[in-house]
Amino acid sequence: MSALSSIRNGLTSSGSSIIVGIIIFGLVATFGGFLGEGSVLSNNSILTVNGKSISQGEFAIEFGRIEEQLSQGDQDLSDDLIESIVKESIVLKELYFQSAVKAGLNMDDKKLNSLIRNDPSFYNDDSFDIDLFRGFLSRLGMTPDSFKEYVKSKYLAVDLQTILSKDINFSNKFIRQFIEANNQTRDITFEKILLADEALKENVTQEEINDYYENNKFLYVSPLEISYRLLNVNQELFEDLVFVSEEEIEDERKAILNNYQVQKKISHIEITYNDSDREEKLELIQNILLDLKNESLSFENAVLEFSTDLSTKNKKGDLGFTDGSIFPDEFENVIKKLEPNQISSVIDLATSFHVIKVTEKTDSTFSREDIIERITFVKTSEKLNDFLNYLDENIFIIDIETLTKEFGLNYENIANETEDKFFNKFDSLDFDEIEEGSLLGPLESDEGYNIVQIDDITDQGFKSLDEVNNEIEKELKTAKASKKFNSLVENLKNKLINEDVNFTKYSEIKRNNLLLPSEVSQKLFSFEISENDIFSVTLDSGDAYVIKLDKINENKGVVSSEDIDQGKNYLTTVYQDIIRESFINELRKSSSIN
Repeated sequence: MSALSSIRNGLTSSGSSIIVGIIIFGLVATFGGFLGEGSVLSNNSILTVNGKSISQGEFAIEFGRIEEQLSQGDQDLSDDLIESIVKESIVLKELYFQSAVKAGLNMDDKKLNSLIRNDPSFYNDDSFDIDLFRGFLSRLGMTPDSFKEYVKSKYLAVDLQTILSKDINFSNKFIRQFIEANNQTRDITFEKILLADEALKENVTQEEINDYYENNKFLYVSPLEISYRLLNVNQELFEDLVFVSEEEIEDERKAILNNYQVQKKISHIEITYNDSDREEKLELIQNILLDLKNESLSFENAVLEFSTDLSTKNKKGDLGFTDGSIFPDEFENVIKKLEPNQISSVIDLATSFHVIKVTEKTDSTFSREDIIERITFVKTSEKLNDFLNYLDENIFIIDIETLTKEFGLNYENIANETEDKFFNKFDSLDFDEIEEGSLLGPLESDEGYNIVQIDDITDQGFKSLDEVNNEIEKELKTAKASKKFNSLVENLKNKLINEDVNFTKYSEIKRNNLLLPSEVSQKLFSFEISENDIFSVTLDSGDAYVIKLDKINENKGVVSSEDIDQGKNYLTTVYQDIIRESFINELRKSSSIN
């Protein structure tokens, strides 16, 4: 596996494409992110590429560049993975650079000096700061010459990469032929051999089944099983156990009326002003208010068009609810007098004008059902808390029978549940915690709390022959049929040649058809298959197709200029990817990287 493949495996699919972009296309960057304070690095080698040492300074620059770019995405990467990405980037850069030098690409000192002197990272007060530059090199443990060599390597690597990425000039004729070939259809004659059907034709004796079972018992192990009693508890479970009296309903109604605070939801239009334009802005909001009152302008449109409050502009000016204590007094005094859908006059808050609209008002009336629900909720909550407290105090001295009788509840019996299913259901438990007779809980669940009483734990063991007899018979028949499959395929091929069997025929099969498995379609449309060829494809399932290609139907449709442009873009991208990948692979084969 290549280094780049290993890096990809540590990322999500979207992250993988981002990283490849950073490595392959991010070869040149300024150094502003690395000019801060830091410890001085030595010139010791981090790695070598074809004998050339990569210093700690170069590694530090590249690590900082890539770490900064990765921090802008949503990838949560470990330092080890970032370090792998950095090393891969440096290796690719160095391989490109060394190949560029071999190809005759070069950069003279004059251009190198110009690139460095024009890098804004080393500027202070709009001019190149030599002390800043020297300090940068000192911290990296680099000399001016080694830094110039580093910059040169990055730019020449990019130059070579640009050359390799140049578009190839595919002719329209070639593109048209590619599209026409891609749109061909096929006429075929075929037969499908189903392994399951062939297996049914085989015979297996009971002696063969017995022998296979005795020699392969380890394949048929029954899992550890747990039998237990389960009680799931939540507030709803206690609803039938609580009673709400008329007196409680009336007391709750009175308490609601005495304590209820009416709340109003408001929206606003804000027009900010300063001392110089106050009168102008006042006139503007007064005109807006006039248009609102004569209904030539809706409040929502006025917010979108005029309000200067960016936080509420796209929410129709919504400021939320107030109980009379949330907003400034200038607002609250006006809000008290407004009912839903009423609009205020202009309110002045010293640096901004406002028009307020009440959009909603909470209702203080509660139905009898609402009040009963409120009381029931409180009572069932108390019941649940009583239950949990009782359980906490007595869990080591009671069993689930006593617990359910105490609170008038019912439990469920679960018999012979597999270990995997049990621990998936109760994922907060460990195997060491369970033993026969133990009471476990409360265990939180989506439905409330689970209490579990372990009754029996059955260890793993071999399944009996009776349990697996049919399974073994099926396996042995399938194995026998598989051994004959090649001869069955060859026999069908001969029958296709002689045309002495009525085979299935399909006409005008497309490349992206849904009638055939993808493996069969891929083989059918490959360049190696010609008219009248007979071939077979065996699927992972064991089934096989025997096929004769009767006819290749050329594309009869019109190839538009848009089709040609899309085909050209596709082939250019594929070509560039192939060239770049092949180039990098060849470089790696002939390179020494330590």
